[in-house]
Amino acid sequence: MKKDNPILNWLFNPFKYIAGVKALIAGWGIILLLSFLAYMSKTHFDGAIDIHYACLDSQTPYYIHLLYQVIGWGSLTIVMYITARIATKSTNIRLIDIAGTLALSQTPLLLAALLGFLPQSHICFGDLESINLPLLMETLNENIISLSIIGFIIIIISIWSIVLKYNAYSVSTNIKGITGGISFAIALIIAEIISKVILYLTLS
Repeated sequence: MKKDNPILNWLFNPFKYIAGVKALIAGWGIILLLSFLAYMSKTHFDGAIDIHYACLDSQTPYYIHLLYQVIGWGSLTIVMYITARIATKSTNIRLIDIAGTLALSQTPLLLAALLGFLPQSHICFGDLESINLPLLMETLNENIISLSIIGFIIIIISIWSIVLKYNAYSVSTNIKGITGGISFAIALIIAEIISKVILYLTLS
């Protein structure tokens, strides 16, 4: 019988080892660190699964980056808890397990925030409604290699984070297989929409 690889487990499913209150405390440490790094590196996690880099000359107050994290995590937690209660008749689903593991699933985003310290991550095109098209194409051509590399890394980080979120959902609710995959995908989309709406209403 093939044994589990502990390194892969810690990378993609650490929830086998940590859950409940411990996961929530550790996860909130990650969230606070992530909000600070994002503030310092001008990285915007403005949604449940969104990653954007602002222009280098822009400045966003720290509390907004903290709001990004709280609203994104809160939306995921509530929506996935409700989805799990609908998808299964189990009464053993605990909100604290979902909240803690989903907070921990933000860990890969620390790499995205650190990537924001690179100037190449902040290629700014200005106001897209009035931008000069030839200038836009020239900027793209000059930075196509760095943009491609950074874009590829962001895709990998996003996939890693989503895999962690699925495993957090699956382990915390014991919902697996087709039901787990479909219910998770639906919950993720709904949480993204809700987080965007809440952020829009809050920040506008």
